[in-house]
Amino acid sequence: MEKVPISDIGVLDEFLTEICGFDVHIDATGHIIFRTFVDADGNPVREVNNFGVHLRIYSEWESLRVVDVGVDRIAYNEDGSITQIIIGNVQSIQLPGQGRVYSNVGRTVIQITFPDPESHPVFEVIRQSGQHSEISQEDVICDALAP
Repeated sequence: MEKVPISDIGVLDEFLTEICGFDVHIDATGHIIFRTFVDADGNPVREVNNFGVHLRIYSEWESLRVVDVGVDRIAYNEDGSITQIIIGNVQSIQLPGQGRVYSNVGRTVIQITFPDPESHPVFEVIRQSGQHSEISQEDVICDALAP
């Protein structure tokens, strides 16, 4: 088990900055607890990771406050694939006067496969329950932080 404290203040988010076309910074505080379970040979079999992270995402004009709280359960399958179950409030964005404009809340099951060593992993959403927005989180953030 490892508890990793998070205290990153004023970090320029290069990904969001590129997408939005203006500087986007993030303050992140909280912690993540990683628990890895291994077999007799020391190979990972499963993980349980708990998130408790508060985020302030901001530009020079506006800011958002969101949280990432919940549990990820990860299983390393015999065929080399990974099953990840994400439970909790990954992101929920509310804006004054508009209410909730983005949701990724509930449960998501993802299957991750590795077609070959030369390619990127393939992520497939197997099922979801809860509230999951169809719109892009990045678009919501950029619109909310724009002048």
